[in-house]
Amino acid sequence: MHIGINAQLLSYSQSYRNSGVSRYIRRLLEGLAQEPGEYRYTIFVNGHEVEEHLAPVASHPQLTYVSAPWPEERPWTRVAWEQLKLPGELRQRHIQLLHSPVNVLPLRLPAGCRGVVTLHDLAFLRFPEVLTGPKRLYQRTFTLRSLRRATLVITVSESTRRDAIELLSLPEERLRTVYPSIDARFSASPRDEQAIQALRARYGLESGFILYLGTLEPRKNLDTLIEAFARLKGQHGIREKLVLAGSKGWLYEAIFARVRSLGLESEVLFPGFIADSEQVLWYHAATAFAYPSLYEGFGLPVAEALACGLPVVTSSVSSLPEAGAGVALTVEPRNVDALAHALYRALNDESYRQHCRAMASMVAERFSLRTMARRMRAIYEEALSEEQRQLLQSEPWPQREEQDVSSLE
Repeated sequence: MHIGINAQLLSYSQSYRNSGVSRYIRRLLEGLAQEPGEYRYTIFVNGHEVEEHLAPVASHPQLTYVSAPWPEERPWTRVAWEQLKLPGELRQRHIQLLHSPVNVLPLRLPAGCRGVVTLHDLAFLRFPEVLTGPKRLYQRTFTLRSLRRATLVITVSESTRRDAIELLSLPEERLRTVYPSIDARFSASPRDEQAIQALRARYGLESGFILYLGTLEPRKNLDTLIEAFARLKGQHGIREKLVLAGSKGWLYEAIFARVRSLGLESEVLFPGFIADSEQVLWYHAATAFAYPSLYEGFGLPVAEALACGLPVVTSSVSSLPEAGAGVALTVEPRNVDALAHALYRALNDESYRQHCRAMASMVAERFSLRTMARRMRAIYEEALSEEQRQLLQSEPWPQREEQDVSSLE
């Protein structure tokens, strides 16, 4: 069986593009390289430099990489390749199944080629105001139609699966949940105390710090985190600082403005993009981790921080309790008092801190690469089965996308 994977959003740039879905694709390819099963794979990536980065971690005789010359950093050029050029590539290479790991399939697949799509979230329906106009337009135009035309839809959490049923009336029998995996280095790497102390000294963090790691954009709810941190400073006089690490995404100006308005310029640090090679060090160096997002398809940094044994405070909404694995402290994301209280406990409750360290290996095993790769291969096999072909012919997806979207606006 010949499987294609559209990995155009895999990036190794030093920007927000090398986070979230890019890391999801990278882990998927690493898992398939370790255990490809009886399939061969053609993986469409964006540029030869991506192939060069992948070679050490995701090479296997059954995996072939094809570079597309249409630059990923220009979104509409990438979309044009995805919709206009990719179907011809699938036909020419006799690919029987295409997996699109990020929400969107070509609207027209060649005859005999089935489609599997990974749905990461429905933020563009739940929180349309936190996305720019072009992002909303792209999701409305392509994601909804892709979901209805896919043979099977993979959701990255049970929360996303429930959203797909509730918001789009997608049939349950065509939805499969597969959790993303976290890199083994987050659990296997020993603490390097000398490097930890050097990092803290370099950034003036000797008294400890609360870490956030992710893109700077409205959905991450960082204004509430900054407010809760200011309350901790005012009411408890905590010595720890707040580190908001990650690249600027979109609509981020309000985050910097809030820090200035509260007079916290010396207490809140923005180190920018953190390279993969340094992320474990930042988790180990932090005193606690905060991720109060309004909505996540999964929330991988929560699981990564827990696998490092770090106390975590996250939101009680969407998929974040799943990523928290029953270990993270969860609060209503807009509740400043509750967030401040949970952060104070994460910093000072030694029994909870010890519990997090004890549960780290359980979290790592729950979100392991082997589990993810095996579930994916089983879904590919199911999508290619005769049973699924008959189901597609007898029970087409409901065609109600325009009505569904307008009712939510």
